[in-house]
Amino acid sequence: MKTMLPLGFVAIIFSMILLSSGCQKKTAATDPNSQSKTELHENTKPLQAADLVGYDGTKLRRSVDKITEVNDKHNQEIEKMVETGQGQ
Repeated sequence: MKTMLPLGFVAIIFSMILLSSGCQKKTAATDPNSQSKTELHENTKPLQAADLVGYDGTKLRRSVDKITEVNDKHNQEIEKMVETGQGQ
């Protein structure tokens, strides 16, 4: 029964993160280049709440930030390839 309580908190935290990510501005979602790094880091701030249920929230946030940055770089490379016609 003790493990059910933290699992409930984790489920609530992740559902709140998903809900809050769906409430972002449409312009920011359609143009990822318009977001600065500080805005990207602000979006992962709720992940630090994982500290409340026993996880290392700071480490989790940093890893998500790193994944997001790598994903953005990859998307930019793909866009450049499509613009120059190398994708065919």
